[in-house]
Amino acid sequence: MENKNQETLSSYVLKLIDVCKAHKTVLLTAVIAIAIVGGGWGLYSSHKEKVMQNSWAQFYNAQLLLLTQGPAQGIAAIDQLNADYPGSDAAYYGRLMQADLLFTEENYAQSVDIYKELLRAHNPYVRQIAAVSLGAAQQAVQDYAQSIETLQKFITENPSSFALPQAYFTLAISQELSGDKTAALETYKKVLEDYTKTYFGVFAKDKINQLTK
Repeated sequence: MENKNQETLSSYVLKLIDVCKAHKTVLLTAVIAIAIVGGGWGLYSSHKEKVMQNSWAQFYNAQLLLLTQGPAQGIAAIDQLNADYPGSDAAYYGRLMQADLLFTEENYAQSVDIYKELLRAHNPYVRQIAAVSLGAAQQAVQDYAQSIETLQKFITENPSSFALPQAYFTLAISQELSGDKTAALETYKKVLEDYTKTYFGVFAKDKINQLTK
């Protein structure tokens, strides 16, 4: 039985060698293709890593310019970062930094435009930060109805987000400023109940006392 199996195996190997000889050009091409793909993937991975490192280096450079040389130089560097690495995490956070700067300088309408743009970011954390910040910026330009809509949509779509306390807090203020004291009071109560020991909870407690006098 063992001899028969050996003969069968030998016959199979011989046939395989014949097939390889008959199709050696095709097989050689396939081997070369596999080698190129394997090497190409390694090069791609290496390139991707280098691009990521370079994009973050450019982000930190923009941050440094913003701190040391002022908004004009910093924003120019952020614009260059977005041009060089569009769609990268570093570019997204650069745009967030730019929008936050505009907000702190009371250029609220301009910050609204950037926050809206970042709602389409591939990075979910960037989208969440942008949505809550957009609600605050819309509040700052006194577009309370749009601010309320933005924040309610965010809360509905992100029930476990790290940014929920800020979202509820901003929502309550927009509701109060819009004149809807009843809705504002309900939102402040939720903030107090869910985030009692945070800054938002303390603030909500004071607002509830004011609105119920």
